[in-house]
Amino acid sequence: METTTRALAPGQVIVSLNFDDCLANQLQAASMLEARGMRGTFYINSARLGMSGRLTLTQVRALRDAGHEIGGHTLTHPHLTELSADDQRREICNDRVALLNAGFRVTSFAYPFGDKDSVTRQIVIDCNYNSARESGGLRSPGGSSSNPYGEPVPPADAYAIRTHGSVQSTTSLDTMKAWVLNAENSGGGWIPIVFHHICSPCDPPQQYSISPANLAAFLDWLAPRVSRGTTVALMDTVIGGALKPPVSWPPTSSQLFQNPSLEADSNGDGTPDCWQRGGFGTNTFTWTRTSDAHSGSWAQQVRITSYTSGDRKLISLQDSGTCAPAATSGHRYRISAWYKATTSVRFKAYTRDSSGVWDYWTQGPLLPAVSSYTRAEWTTPGVPSSARRLSLGMSIDRVGTLTVDDYSLNDIDATTARPADYPRAEEEEEAAAPMSP
Repeated sequence: METTTRALAPGQVIVSLNFDDCLANQLQAASMLEARGMRGTFYINSARLGMSGRLTLTQVRALRDAGHEIGGHTLTHPHLTELSADDQRREICNDRVALLNAGFRVTSFAYPFGDKDSVTRQIVIDCNYNSARESGGLRSPGGSSSNPYGEPVPPADAYAIRTHGSVQSTTSLDTMKAWVLNAENSGGGWIPIVFHHICSPCDPPQQYSISPANLAAFLDWLAPRVSRGTTVALMDTVIGGALKPPVSWPPTSSQLFQNPSLEADSNGDGTPDCWQRGGFGTNTFTWTRTSDAHSGSWAQQVRITSYTSGDRKLISLQDSGTCAPAATSGHRYRISAWYKATTSVRFKAYTRDSSGVWDYWTQGPLLPAVSSYTRAEWTTPGVPSSARRLSLGMSIDRVGTLTVDDYSLNDIDATTARPADYPRAEEEEEAAAPMSP
């Protein structure tokens, strides 16, 4: 993971204001922050959006548009360590996919209840998050533990970022000030502060809450401390790093590509069976069947050494149907691949019409350069009614090297109208589950 190169001066403190559980009463907190030139990180449970007492998708988009960060917090806020590894992957990965599909930049994760173990931590990494936040681990005011008053920057563990726990109704204004002052007086550091309900009185009473008056008083005290080097920053700003591709769980069944592993090459020409090395424009390139594979023995690598226009790509063979998957009008298709690249790359898609003509259809967003194999996926729009066959793959359109292996293609609309875990702006309100930190 690429991390920030920011170095804190002695005594310098960064405060990150976190808001968990997509609670509707947090909108007033956003307004308070904006009025003081601050922004916060809002950790969202995508499957709870639109429920009673929760933010709607439209409201979360408004938060993003105002400059706040949107982070992931699982689909439904479970105790993750009580779930199987596969269920944890579903909660963590699919929440991020849902938020990415809704148009958010999602790099930061928060463990519900601060609940994690080594398996959970690795799953967060596998779901392509850049960081994850705990609950606890920093020293309380007057505490004698060996824990620090502030997290260093970069953090000791980007997937176990420490806090003072969640602000509760019993947390005093002086205590919150002391979190910052102790860090300032002890060499500096990073102080993520975690809020839930913003209400007073809260109906029903909420343990994890702060009154609007106390929050405003804390922000008013915090704002002028910028003059001594204490600033407010988003979690993503402190951690840094590129936005990584989405990863769904479980991978959709009914794989449609032939020879998706790229292993078979029956005529020995270096190009995998049912695949083609494509491209156009003015560029100088070299193709290699490389043993630097993600799995098995072989992968495909293309290197562009000079570039004026066009691209180079490994796409599924554009034939009449022996290799090219059939297209179903209106259906969306999810392509995935394992890749590494020295520059940005992307997925591209082509369709064949009833006359047998292949044409360019659409392309995915740019994917970041990565030095080790990373799984990327992209979901196409609905297939146009004229399409009869599909050809998809990964392309590079600038000087650099792309190595790709282990493709997969699935029709995600083959059995369901939409993934059940994805949020919808028009979702009807449901009875809210008990609210918890």
